[in-house]
Amino acid sequence: MTTQHPDRAVWPSSIEDVPATAPGRAPAVEPVRRTTAPPDSGIRTGTQPAGSDQLRSLASDNRSGRRRRWARGPTALALAALLTGASIGFGLHYTVVPPPRHTPTATAPTASAGAAFAQRQAAVNRASLPTPGIADFAGPWLATIGGCSVDAISETQRGNGETTRTRCTAGIVTSYWITYRNLADREAAEARYRSQAANAATLAPGAAPPTQQSTAAGRPVQYIEYAYRIPTGDRAGQVVVAIWWSDPTKPIAGVFTCYWAELASSWLPLRDLWAQAATTPVQR
Repeated sequence: MTTQHPDRAVWPSSIEDVPATAPGRAPAVEPVRRTTAPPDSGIRTGTQPAGSDQLRSLASDNRSGRRRRWARGPTALALAALLTGASIGFGLHYTVVPPPRHTPTATAPTASAGAAFAQRQAAVNRASLPTPGIADFAGPWLATIGGCSVDAISETQRGNGETTRTRCTAGIVTSYWITYRNLADREAAEARYRSQAANAATLAPGAAPPTQQSTAAGRPVQYIEYAYRIPTGDRAGQVVVAIWWSDPTKPIAGVFTCYWAELASSWLPLRDLWAQAATTPVQR
């Protein structure tokens, strides 16, 4: 049975009645009926003509009635004009000076949006790494990676001289955080990765040659881009690309690996992830 390469990528919603006195309808008015005055009232009844005093009284009543009617006419006109003017004025005021509208104010995101999640993610990942040294080394990526497990890598899958190898994921990328027994074992691992880097440009065009980089904290690191082809299994023949880097003064290292096809045949996404800790960009 063939042992898989230690840095192999892990794929990871009736009509309504109207009252008779409603506006717009003339109220029903019964015709005026002439009534006969009660007897012994001193007023003539029947067909007898009215006297001069009675005629004067009727004429006076007719004139006063006209005066009352004419008095009501101008008053009604004035009231109608007043109401019309008030309606027009209200309409103009509404048109020229519309009522204020309540506009909800949007709450702008704070500068610390997402900070609480990132801090918690980093704390969980830090606790998953086996030593404080490798946890500090992986510090710039602790808020990005996840699913870390030391148990996912068996002892037989570790490289020569490795004491621990913790596997984590960052989307399509698989990362490994490695501790070595000593500096000599780390240097031996570096030599193996340099040999794979020699053929990287053939398998994954655009690979940069091994260089020394520096992190955001000013820490120098050995930086190697390499590639290999999977020899057996369901993904046999597919190309895996990787970035290996280490602290030259400590027996620790990190690896980012991914299938070349999932990177759209470009080194840029993998380099962009690594550049979270780099101040000097690698050769593109």
